Amino acid sequence: MRDVVSRARVRLLRRPGRTVAVVLALAVATAAVVFALQAYRASTSLERAASQAEQLQTQVVAGDISAARATLSDLRRSTARARNETDGPLWAVGAKVPWLGRNVSAVRTVAATLDDVTTQALPPIVNVSDQLNASAFSPQGGKIDLATIQQIGPAVGAADRSLTAARSRLSAIDPSELVGRLRTPVERLREKVKTAQTSAASAHVAAQLMPQMLGAGGERRYLLLIQNNAEIRATGGIAGAFAVIRANRGRVAVERTGSIRDLPPFAAPVLPMTGDEKTVFLDQLVRDLRDVNVTPDFPRSAQIARAMAEKQLAIGVDGVMSIDPVALSHVLAGTGAVKVGDGLTIDSTNAVEVLLNSVYRKYPDGEQQDAVFAASARKIFETVTSGSADPRKVIEGLSRSVSEKRLMLWSKRSDEQQKIAATGIAGAFARDDGASPHVGVYLGDAAGSKMQYYLDYSTVMTATRCLEGGRQEITTTTELTSDAPEGLPEYITGNGKLAPKGDMRMFAWLYAPHGGRFTSIKLDGTPQIITTARLHGRPETTVEVRLARGQTRTLSTTVISGPDQEADGIFSTTPGIRTSGGDVTVPSACR
Repeated sequence: MRDVVSRARVRLLRRPGRTVAVVLALAVATAAVVFALQAYRASTSLERAASQAEQLQTQVVAGDISAARATLSDLRRSTARARNETDGPLWAVGAKVPWLGRNVSAVRTVAATLDDVTTQALPPIVNVSDQLNASAFSPQGGKIDLATIQQIGPAVGAADRSLTAARSRLSAIDPSELVGRLRTPVERLREKVKTAQTSAASAHVAAQLMPQMLGAGGERRYLLLIQNNAEIRATGGIAGAFAVIRANRGRVAVERTGSIRDLPPFAAPVLPMTGDEKTVFLDQLVRDLRDVNVTPDFPRSAQIARAMAEKQLAIGVDGVMSIDPVALSHVLAGTGAVKVGDGLTIDSTNAVEVLLNSVYRKYPDGEQQDAVFAASARKIFETVTSGSADPRKVIEGLSRSVSEKRLMLWSKRSDEQQKIAATGIAGAFARDDGASPHVGVYLGDAAGSKMQYYLDYSTVMTATRCLEGGRQEITTTTELTSDAPEGLPEYITGNGKLAPKGDMRMFAWLYAPHGGRFTSIKLDGTPQIITTARLHGRPETTVEVRLARGQTRTLSTTVISGPDQEADGIFSTTPGIRTSGGDVTVPSACR
């Protein structure tokens, strides 16, 4: 027996290459088994964590702090396991293997990021979950509890910081480069973290601003503009109706309502126009409340509207808000039906039709129409502030309105406005593209009609080529259709002086990215003149578009972005009756 063993040893010694190969093969096989086992355990832990996170969200919303703490403990164990399983030497080596490496790195990043979120972002939120619910940010009996908002501020801030870091780490992963089984889960996770971070950031800003903006340090007054999308403007529609809202130590109330009759056009500009504005707009921008939002930059519109209100109404205005009837319909989902007088009731299903169309059929007199707008705004506001509405649905409606750029806010105080500017509620025009080229298509009625209730439009933006210097070629195609019926009253069609009754006459304000330029603009295939106008440094060209009943027209543009704008593009447009105005991300051509 010893001789047999000895001969075997001699054979192995005589063939060292084969021995090494066998050992390496066994090592690789063992490593593969261990790697697969760790991957399975990590996957199982992450799946368990996803389920626990859903449960935790429900408990936090319900304010069940004891159950939330128990679930958080289980969730932390799950994410810690996933992180530990993907943090060994095999995973470090695997991350460097061609092709496989990016998938391994993605899994490691996901596991580590989720564990960081679980240990950093969620504990402070859970600890105040009995206070952190929709009611905390909602009025009760006409008053918001500012002390509660101040107490939850630090927790929301910690969550915001952690989720911002997590979003940044996950954004570095390109799902398109991953294997099929990883691609969809990673895309969903990125979107969920993005949504959570956006919500946390908004809540953080709200917790910082609400106490002071709602009068913790003294009385405040705000001008609320109600935009009418049936007569379209860049940020929505004409601001033909308004309300003045008073806030004092958390108590909010409508002080007065009014219309264009209370703020008629001024003979002289209330503020000087900038050099850029003079190249794009007429001076109605700074003389007529209905035209303050021909500019797509809401902070600028707000400054002008504030100057008008202070000059004509003789009141101090601390900030300006804007909302449209579509946003009001979102809020009505939480308030339920509201009676506005004269047998008229509006709810989430009919508010847009009533306020933007049938009111003109039922009431031919402009003062009656204004009264309906004012009564509707007041009644909805009073229902929300009374505390009788469903706070979660109201906040969901307001959040949706912000994402669609139907609800905007500006403060005259620079420290407050700086915080607002970092959120979607600012409604600001992009003045610095950074690496992302911004393109805009905005609309404005030019016939004094309410015909845009019947306007249907949509835009497709595509990054077609990556060019030298980090520039991109980008195209937009906008289709505009009129579905207006026959027999409309003159208050809707206009008097026929600026456009035939029943037709639409609009301006399309087109904006290219900073440092970029238009290379082609066509209407139904016919080239249009490209001007040298600019707004805040961005190239602008205005095109007149006329639409007859039932007609569809196509407006197309080609732009070259500025240098070093290789990131995904951003498209912005006017929020209409059916079209939302939220910023849309368009994949880069330079990937």
